[in-house]
Amino acid sequence: MRIAMFIITVLIATLQFVAKDAMAGEEIYRWVDEDGVVHFGDQAPAHTAVDEITIQQSMSRATPPPSESTPANADQPPGPQPSIAQQQRNERAKKREEMEERKKEIAEGCKQRRELVAKLEPSPRVMVTMEDGTVTRMDDSVRLEALNEAQTYIAKNCEK
Repeated sequence: MRIAMFIITVLIATLQFVAKDAMAGEEIYRWVDEDGVVHFGDQAPAHTAVDEITIQQSMSRATPPPSESTPANADQPPGPQPSIAQQQRNERAKKREEMEERKKEIAEGCKQRRELVAKLEPSPRVMVTMEDGTVTRMDDSVRLEALNEAQTYIAKNCEK
């Protein structure tokens, strides 16, 4: 059993080296035999007309093309890219931060609306200071509209 596993391991390693050597070649030949069958190979047959195909680069490469690998700041080398799992963790952390920020905004909005309700609800005569500094009585329709908006916001967004 160990000998078989050893032989299989050696064969796989050998095939990997042979495959790399075959892909490393830059010229591939194409020809059609007398039966009309198309063949490809790294060596041209002597008795048949061939088309030469030049391979520029391997299709499966681990490094990005030079235009993508040049950093925006040439003085600093590009840093390693985070793994997919790390990217997902970063996205979840960012979403958590956004949710916390949104909760703070809602809490502040609830506080402001509750203060407004406390001012507008008990008294039909609410005095407001205008931009020019004059103090006037708030119209009842405006007061009721602002009160309704504040109560709706509280009912929708705030915990009781």
